[in-house]
Amino acid sequence: MRKTYLSDTWGGITWTPWFTFNQVMKTKKLLPISPGMYRIKPVGQSHLMYVGQTGRNLRERLTDLIRNTNKEQMPFNDPHTAAPSLWAWKEAEGWEFECSVAIVEMTKENREGLECFLLWKYRVEMGESTFCNHGRFHQDYIKSKSRKSGFRGGKLHFEDERNQAWGNSCTPLYFKGSPNSTDFMGLSWSKFITKEQLSEVPSNKGVYRIKGTDTNTLLYIGQSKKLKERLNEHNRKKWGQEVEYSYCIVKDATDYHLKEIENDLIGAFYSINNTVPIYQFKNLKG
Repeated sequence: MRKTYLSDTWGGITWTPWFTFNQVMKTKKLLPISPGMYRIKPVGQSHLMYVGQTGRNLRERLTDLIRNTNKEQMPFNDPHTAAPSLWAWKEAEGWEFECSVAIVEMTKENREGLECFLLWKYRVEMGESTFCNHGRFHQDYIKSKSRKSGFRGGKLHFEDERNQAWGNSCTPLYFKGSPNSTDFMGLSWSKFITKEQLSEVPSNKGVYRIKGTDTNTLLYIGQSKKLKERLNEHNRKKWGQEVEYSYCIVKDATDYHLKEIENDLIGAFYSINNTVPIYQFKNLKG
């Protein structure tokens, strides 16, 4: 069966051929100096490790990622959050990696939306997530923190508890309903409620939607380990109009499961609107 996520037209955009990390570092001009998308997989294998985007410069972003992935010690979590994860899989499995990129000229918010769309498409086709997105991490390693923290991760000792950021992905969501419907993406959503009804929201894990009453369109999609607290935080923000809230409880979800579901919802929204909810990747002030 042909895997569309490896093709040069995946997601309706034009991708370069696959170049190994060694090829890129030897001939950096293989990659363009433009903003866009990139995907990474192990050489000789067909699953993806990571899908990302940059508004900077694809050549600069990828060469920086490759340098950090190839360090002797696990790199810090910045400037690239995927580098520690790729490093761990490289050390554990002996994998070498290759990348393919696509020039994409659009706003930061829509590039992030396109990233969600591609990750959702991959999950639907593959039945699981990429190895390094959504906070997933090798179970035998602890991840480095920021350079400022000084904490560098590495392999866990035999007696240590395994990293809970690894395990089976949650089942991918398939398109159903509309973004405002009670069955959007096959989930069981609550009705939309007003700010006066937020006391009814449970403090469970789950995902949520925020809708503008003036426009009747979604303004934001999110996830939280404590829905009630999170929605009350949103209620203190300035949305520019009255808003209503809808939520779906997700029982027994891990942190990365919640992120996978949130990603699928945003990716599906992007697939029908070619954009994301207006406040999706913006820091809205209170």
